Amino acid sequence: SPVFLVADGMGGHHLGGAASAHAVGAFEDLVGRAFVTSREFNKRLTRAARSVAALGTGERAPGSTLTGLLLSRQGALPCLRVVNIGDSRTYHLSTQSFSQITHDHSELQELIDSGYLNRAQALESRKRNVITRALGGYSGPVVGADVHLVPLNAGDRFLLCSDGLSDELDDEAIATVLAAGYTAQRTAELLVAASLEGGGHDNTTAVVVDSAETPALAPAVVPGDASTQEVL
Repeated sequence: SPVFLVADGMGGHHLGGAASAHAVGAFEDLVGRAFVTSREFNKRLTRAARSVAALGTGERAPGSTLTGLLLSRQGALPCLRVVNIGDSRTYHLSTQSFSQITHDHSELQELIDSGYLNRAQALESRKRNVITRALGGYSGPVVGADVHLVPLNAGDRFLLCSDGLSDELDDEAIATVLAAGYTAQRTAELLVAASLEGGGHDNTTAVVVDSAETPALAPAVVPGDASTQEVL
């Protein structure tokens, strides 16, 4: 806390790993703070973009997606900033609904948005892993992120994941595991296991973040019990 992120590297095992490490590393100095302002986020995002871009140039340059949550304030009220670059995703489960907050930056999503493909056809498309925005790669040292402000409510659960999970599990399967009542750690493990059972064609990372009440910010809440499970 106050930063929960997933970065999925591109460029092979070595360069992709370096790209994702640089992406996450740009935010490490925020750990332990109470909140992250929009200015602080933008400064680290610029640092991440430049750091990953410096790893290489050209069509085969390494790159990384980035998605996640930052505990922040909107006026005097605590909230979450949900950020996204690429096709890693952040989902939200509340007591009333389940939804995908982020919107993929990919050729496949553009085809769906334009009506050229429906979601059933998209599952068979060869363009499903071609992303249109990333840190590094062909994007250069300046990259914009989608940012969504989300109210902070007790009992809410968030899933941050790479496409290795979302490509294998549909929304119904993800929601079922998230709502099963397990701890964040166990839920992350079950989601990764389910994606591997579904085929496991790619590296899979899952981070589950729960909201819990805290007297220091009552009646607001802060994320707690964040867990990660990664399979290479």
